[in-house]
Amino acid sequence: SGTKLPTFVPFSAVTEGESVTLECQISGQPAPIIMWFREDYKIESSIDFQISYENGIARMMIREAFAEDSGRFTCTATNEAGTISTSCYLVSRPQFVEKLKNITVKQGTLVELAVKCRLTPIGDPTMVVDWLHDGKPLAAANRLRMVNEFGYCSLDYEAAYARDSGVITCRATNKFGVDQTSATLIVKDEKGLVEESQLPEGRRGAYRMDEIEILSLIF
Repeated sequence: SGTKLPTFVPFSAVTEGESVTLECQISGQPAPIIMWFREDYKIESSIDFQISYENGIARMMIREAFAEDSGRFTCTATNEAGTISTSCYLVSRPQFVEKLKNITVKQGTLVELAVKCRLTPIGDPTMVVDWLHDGKPLAAANRLRMVNEFGYCSLDYEAAYARDSGVITCRATNKFGVDQTSATLIVKDEKGLVEESQLPEGRRGAYRMDEIEILSLIF
């Protein structure tokens, strides 16, 4: 008898179709007050988030889980002896919510460009993000930097060259699945270009032969 700090058994996440139930077993004297949080935001019981605490079992059922529901969920239990909490990550298959876009840049050693996209779920420690160039894996190098932070993915070229032109793919994988997004990167060699403004009127749209090979990358 007497006041006892609440204790938890490990968190479990059960998926049933499109609904997800998070539950944990809690004991303590007197009976603790239970609260649920997603990241730092308190969750109130509703039709979409059904919260209960019966017979020492704290449950929260997400009626219909979406990718944006992914994240860190925390259950806290508080009584006169203090507060204790336990957390777990609810993850779903990767999904690019902002996809790569085609980009064209001029070659130059000082050119900095970012091939970027946004990804969910955020904070999944099992997520693996890799980049491909024309289907072949890319590795970080002196002039190539890969970023994956807080759902933001980017591929930065400190110096882009014509040989970097091609189809760039960002691929994300976790234990629930894989998603990818692709776009075309064109790096124009200025030596092979004729500015239209330098052509006589009536010759707009004319190209040198060494330019045609570069422009063919567009199609």
